[in-house]
Amino acid sequence: MPSPKYYCEDSIVEALHRLIAQSSTCRVAVSYCGEAAYTFFPDTPARRPPDLRIIVDASETTVSRGLTNPRGIGHLLGLTSQIKSLAGLHAKAFIFDDRVAIVGSVNISASSLAQYQLALEVSDRKIVRQLIRWFDTEIWRNEDAKIVTREALSKLSELWPGSTFSWPAGSRKGRIPKWRGEVPEPPLGPSDFKIGISEAELENLLSQFEKKECPYEKNGETCSQVSLRYESKHAEMGNQLRSLMRRRRFWDKGDLATIFDIAFTNGRAAKIRKPLFIKQNSTHVARSLTFLLNGIGDPYTRFEKVLDPKSPYKLNGMGESGLAFLMHVWNPKDFSVVDYPVEKAFKLLKVDLRRSKRAGQSYKDRTAVISAIAKRTGLKTFARVDHFLDAIGKGHIGPHNAG
Repeated sequence: MPSPKYYCEDSIVEALHRLIAQSSTCRVAVSYCGEAAYTFFPDTPARRPPDLRIIVDASETTVSRGLTNPRGIGHLLGLTSQIKSLAGLHAKAFIFDDRVAIVGSVNISASSLAQYQLALEVSDRKIVRQLIRWFDTEIWRNEDAKIVTREALSKLSELWPGSTFSWPAGSRKGRIPKWRGEVPEPPLGPSDFKIGISEAELENLLSQFEKKECPYEKNGETCSQVSLRYESKHAEMGNQLRSLMRRRRFWDKGDLATIFDIAFTNGRAAKIRKPLFIKQNSTHVARSLTFLLNGIGDPYTRFEKVLDPKSPYKLNGMGESGLAFLMHVWNPKDFSVVDYPVEKAFKLLKVDLRRSKRAGQSYKDRTAVISAIAKRTGLKTFARVDHFLDAIGKGHIGPHNAG
């Protein structure tokens, strides 16, 4: 049997980072969660396991006493959607796959590291499997364990007293590894919407889309055929962008010009901002685009931050439509295209969607609507739906089209 290792307040977080990075599954059961709970986990997504489950005591009583901070839970939701609350939970256990576990006295809070702590690392497989059964059956699947939702978090925030419960401090302060980049934030929630156009009207629009010549090309191709070509073109741009991102450490002004041209493929008027974009430091552009395309937390929140003039990720000369198009070609299955004709098409399709003042929320809502339209029309991909909506918005098809 391997000898157990032990950790104190000055070494526990470093050990957690190391073991989490080596695992594909991580189960965490701790009683209290502080605002800086996210720092107990690696800051790089690639170093966090795809299956990360966290359960804490986020009951109304615990929150109102300042023991568990709702803001901390919100930050954790930026790392994983698998977070539960179990009132009365007082365990402190971290289980990594079925190979090793750390059990001790440490909560995931900075204040916990100001006290004398002790945690044991156990690598006896038999004991670790017993801990997994305990976690899965006694804790995680406990009928009183509740999934932490955005709505629940909002209510808990109202109970937060504004200060953390203070324990008597120990003689030395524990060490938290430096967190690089942005503090993770909870994902933006979905908005309700309705698409009011009738099935018959939609079928008529689809028929026109399949049959009418596209005014863009005027070579006999229908709007539908052009949409397939656009889809293929977007895929090529995605490959080009991925190739650029792989060598981002060596970008020059020519590479920045290429990125701008990809971003504003569908917006020639925006290219008057191109000189402003190219003037920027290439390292700054690489850092911002890495954050946007592959950062931590909700991608729509990242989109919002890159647009924010006060954000360190702000890109001069790059607006909403350009950033959205980069996200689309980077991951065409998850992100839609933002264009003015699409907004006009929404009105013609009688889409009842209250536009948010937040750019990220608005983009997420529009993507959700376009996804719903993709299902109703059978067009399958965002690129095809975008061209369908573009054709409606610009009058290439629809009742306002005289052709």
